[in-house]
Amino acid sequence: MKKITINKKTNEKKKSPIRITIDILGYVIFSIVFILILVVAIQAFKGQQPSLFGYCYYYIETDSMNGEQKDSFSSKTVIISKNINEKECYSLKVGDIITFTPTDLNLPSYVTTKTHRIVEIDYDKKSIVTKGDANDLNDSEISFSNVKSKYVGKSRFLTELYRLVKSVYGFLILIFIPILALIIAQIYSLVLSFKKEKIKEETESIEKDYNLSLEEKKKNLEKEAIKEYLDKMNEKK
Repeated sequence: MKKITINKKTNEKKKSPIRITIDILGYVIFSIVFILILVVAIQAFKGQQPSLFGYCYYYIETDSMNGEQKDSFSSKTVIISKNINEKECYSLKVGDIITFTPTDLNLPSYVTTKTHRIVEIDYDKKSIVTKGDANDLNDSEISFSNVKSKYVGKSRFLTELYRLVKSVYGFLILIFIPILALIIAQIYSLVLSFKKEKIKEETESIEKDYNLSLEEKKKNLEKEAIKEYLDKMNEKK
């Protein structure tokens, strides 16, 4: 006897390969951007120097570079600089802006780096003299080994992001809430999967009971037919 199944979706809508590809790309892009922002945000929140893919991000706290040049910048600005080693310093020239470890012992202890413009460079002595665009005096001479990175540009987006991350509310908005949302989404997905599995089991149980009921009816009908046949045979005798 053919078994009967119930509550089955015979025409389920399936996503096209293009739609699946778009969804996957969307998740990948979102994950990469989220991870990058997370890494930079955590580094900034811990007071570390944010760095990604060979580039550093410095938050300028003074107006020493607030001059009239096109590439000058004011305080409270995030700049992007490319990390360079001592050998790469030979490609530097007068006018370049670099971030370096100062040698001036009179500076406050919290001043670990400076970002100023090169005004003199001696490739033979491996020495550099810098000056802030807004300053009147040159900085103390430094060696190539003191140079950390070369200025690339400034970012308004990162400036606003940095300011936001440095605040407690900003950290909650950018880091804690998104992570919490992802956790809730995962829990919801697990609960939904559990419910679907439970519904599937209940459906299979109903189908099994239904088919067993049909089998019993079939057997009862066969018994009645046999009994009726035997009764007619006895009457003929």
